[in-house]
Parts: sequence; C-alpha cells; structure tokens
Amino acid sequence: MSTSSSERDSSGQRRFSGCSNIRDFEFIGKLGEGTFGEVYKARSKKDNAVVALKKILMHHEKEGFPITAIREIKILKVLSHPNILQLKEVAMERKGEGRKKPSVYMVTPYMEHDLSGLLENPSVQFTEPQIKCYLMQLLEGLQYLHENRILHRDMKAANLLISNGGILQIADFGLARPFDEPPPQAGKGGGEAKREYTALVVTRWYRPPELLLSLRKYTTAVDMWGVGCVFGEMFKGKPILSGNSDLNQAQLIFSLVGTPTEENMPGWSALPGCEGVKSFGNKRGNLAEVFKEQGPIAISLLTELLKLDWRKRVNAIDALKHPYFTTPPLPARPGEIPSFQDSHELDRKRFRSQRVPQPPAPGAGAGDSASNGGWASSGPRPDSRSRIPGAVRGGRPNPSGPPGNTQQRRGIFPQSQRDNGLPPRPPVSTHQQQWDGNQAGGRDGRDDSRRDRFNQNRQGGGGGGGRFSSNVDSYVPNYGNAPDNSHANADRRGQGRRDYHREPQRRRSRSPGFRGPA
Repeated sequence: MSTSSSERDSSGQRRFSGCSNIRDFEFIGKLGEGTFGEVYKARSKKDNAVVALKKILMHHEKEGFPITAIREIKILKVLSHPNILQLKEVAMERKGEGRKKPSVYMVTPYMEHDLSGLLENPSVQFTEPQIKCYLMQLLEGLQYLHENRILHRDMKAANLLISNGGILQIADFGLARPFDEPPPQAGKGGGEAKREYTALVVTRWYRPPELLLSLRKYTTAVDMWGVGCVFGEMFKGKPILSGNSDLNQAQLIFSLVGTPTEENMPGWSALPGCEGVKSFGNKRGNLAEVFKEQGPIAISLLTELLKLDWRKRVNAIDALKHPYFTTPPLPARPGEIPSFQDSHELDRKRFRSQRVPQPPAPGAGAGDSASNGGWASSGPRPDSRSRIPGAVRGGRPNPSGPPGNTQQRRGIFPQSQRDNGLPPRPPVSTHQQQWDGNQAGGRDGRDDSRRDRFNQNRQGGGGGGGRFSSNVDSYVPNYGNAPDNSHANADRRGQGRRDYHREPQRRRSRSPGFRGPA
C-alpha cells in the first residue's frame, strides 16, 4: 500500500480510507454507554459539525479488534435509511497521543435525544400523535433492517435516537448480525428460523419470552417484542416490564400477557427454560386493563406486538398497516414536534432532581397502589389527542399516585416492578463465558449471589452450541438498585470471586457469534 503525503494525517501518521485522527475532534461531554462502548458529544475541527463519538472498548487488543465492532461498522456502512443511524467515518487515537492504549471511535451525526432520556425529561409530555410519529419511524427502520436480513437484537428506548427535527433513528448495532432466513413477508410474522443463534441477547427489560426460555432458533420477532415494550413505555413514561432477574422478568411478562400454553405459545414446554415457569399457574393477563386509557385500537396493536407465539407475532410490514396509524388523531409529522432540552441516558439523574415530589394519595397504605408503583402526572397534562405535541412542565409521570385514581393508572403492576434506573445490559454470550458446567458470575466477575436461579434447568440453551452453567443469569451492572441477596451462601460468593481472576481467559471476544452458533 502506498503511503504518499496525501495518505497521511496532520500528525504524519498513516491514514486509512474512511478514517480520521481523534485530534480532529473537540470533546464536549459524555452522552452515555452503549452495549460495548462509550458515547461522547464532540465537535469536528474541520467543519465545526457536532457529532457523536462512540468509543470502542478494547479490553484485550492483543487478541484483535472486537468482532462486535467489526460487525457494527460493516452493517452501518452498507445500510442507508432515514431511520437508521449513519456512520460518517472512523477516528483513530493512536498509542502515545495522550493515551497508553490505542482507541477507535465511530463517528456519527449528533442526535439531541435518546428515547429513554426524553421520557425522563420532566419538561416533556408525549401526546398520541407524537407517539404515533415515533412508532411509525421505528417500524419503518425495522422493516428496512429486516428486509436486508439484519437482526438488531438490542431493541430498547435507549438505542432509539431522536433529533430536534423529530427524526427517530435506530442505533447501537453492537449485538446486530445478519440472518440466513428469508426476510419477513406480509401476513406471515417473522417466519421460521433455520439455524441457531445465541439466546444471550437483548437487554432484559426488552427481552422476549422465547429468549428467556432459551429458544435458539429465533427470528425478527425478537425485535418486534422490543418494539412492543417501547410502545408501551411511551404511553406509561417508564419501562413496562422492569424485572430484577430473569425469573422476575418472566413473571412480569406472564402477568401482563398471560402464562404460556400450547395454544398461545406452541412448543414452549419443550424449551430448555420451561421448568422455571411451570409453577406460575394459569393467568389470563391484564394488558387490556393496564392500557385501558389508550383505547382499544392501541391495545390491539400492542397485543400483536407482545404476542407470546413468536411465529404469529406481527412483523414490521403488517404493523405499519395497522388501523392505529390511520385512526384519529393521526401521526404528527416530524417537523411538527417541538424542540426539547437535550435528553440522554446520563441526564436521568439531573432530570430526577428537577422533579417536585407529590404528596401520597389519601389513605395510601402498605397495600395501596400509591406504595405499589402507582404513577401520576406531576403537572397539567396536555390533550393527548392534540395534533401538535407540546411540552408541559412536570409532564413525566412520577411514583406518586393521584388521589383516588392510582389503581386505574399504574398500580396494576406488581410491587416487584420498580423504576430501577437504567435497565440491565444484555447478558454475555456463551463463547465469552466458556462454560465448563462449574463456572458462574458475570463478565465483570461480580458476586454471583446477585443472580437468580431461573436458568437452573437450561440444558445447552436449546440444542447445540455452548453449555450453560446451572445458575447462569444475565450480567448485572453496577448501576441501578440491585436486589438484596445477602442471604446467598458463601460458596457461590467465593465462586464469583474466583471467576473474576479467570476473566481474561473467559472473555475472548466481544461478539455473540465469534465461536459456534450465534
């Protein structure tokens, strides 16, 4: 390869096509943390454009560039859609340029909000036309992804970026991968999967029930479940299924949509994780009651998105044709949505400090919904059917319930469902863990007593691929409120500490598909 002067950067270092030097950017602040990287706001010194820089974490650079980053860069370079985040270029920070280790950054356009941060913003209250606008853009972006045979596998509010022009874009493709099956067709759901992939994907609060039960042959339906969770979250102002463990997550799901049977989820009893939920009993679900304020048409679409049978779960093609989008109030146009204060995941603490606490509902006791996760608006609510969505003070619901109305709003959710801040990250994949039947613990070696035992009956994750430990659960991050499991036995705590020292051997790659089926 020639290394003429035109192929060297301002510091004389060799330049690669599509790459720039990190010195070409001025850092402004940190925006958040992706699946496998940190995100910063910066300004280009070349054209003064504000951009986002996603730093790719290099834990063991001697073992090569992370396969997840390669996948993400490759996928974003070949995709082009208004509702998919664009990759502008890659920036390099070489060793010795103020750093002991080299770093790589993905450069994308700056988006003023992510949906999670916007929902936390106390000055923002979504109206139904605004919700329809965002949901339609999300479905159009997913339809494009699935038509191009790409599974996102981490659909959640924090990965949906929104500009002050009202444009929504799907971001964070760190867990995305191509799939082999034909793309979805109208009226046929997600189709049938032909090969196995790792079930250890999707952030827990947005993870579909088939993945909790260790289905390995899954389809685009896993992304559609996440759309349903995001849809409900825009109505309620918080995640609708915020489980604190895989077992609790399954409990919340089946309380909302009903327990699985061979009629509503054929084949569920043959999945490796089924034994953990057979004791749940028979529940019909209360989705229609929880979302009764949204009306029957919205409930109809939400029911299709949160269908237990992944084969019949609606795909993006059919969801866009649902009467919800043609029934008044019609979706707002992106340009009609007003600008808001920048809102990202890391702004949540600041937003929470701005809220004025509401007094408890009259007579709210231990068994009342006001102490059971009931919600209310902390200020006047705009007309939710208004054609032009607006911002109001105190519009974001808070944990205090309105007098005499808590049960109607959010007291329906179980007491275990709390707003625990940021959702847990997707779990570490099987090849990273190198399960030997005895190992346990998270990718950061945290105390294994913080894990539940939902996966005790998983035997090989649905056939083929890696083996699972009898007590493996999702990665538990160090943010949010962790459940108090101080009663766990010392042996499991010791095991977690021993795993910490084995971490370098376990974490061979950042990719769910580096070795074996993914």
